[in-house]
Amino acid sequence: VLEIMGHSPEKIRENFGHMLDAFSYGAPPHGGIAWGMDRLMAILENEPNIREVIAFAKTGEGRDLMMSAPSEVSKEQLLELGITVKKPGSGK
Repeated sequence: VLEIMGHSPEKIRENFGHMLDAFSYGAPPHGGIAWGMDRLMAILENEPNIREVIAFAKTGEGRDLMMSAPSEVSKEQLLELGITVKKPGSGK
């Protein structure tokens, strides 16, 4: 699909490689339902911290180690989205 959208294999690997790698192991275990399978598992396991039962959990600091997020955004990505970053006190 990404190639049909005009992305090169190199760009696909660079921008979406983490997701392609993750999905090579299968889809996250959601069972096709959205009523809180992770919450149910935490209850069944008597686990007070839901992060212990989530397959792709973030750390306590909000970092996603599998996707290396958050991460630096390239100048090309900012330009593509029309985003300008202004540093505090620089006036630019």
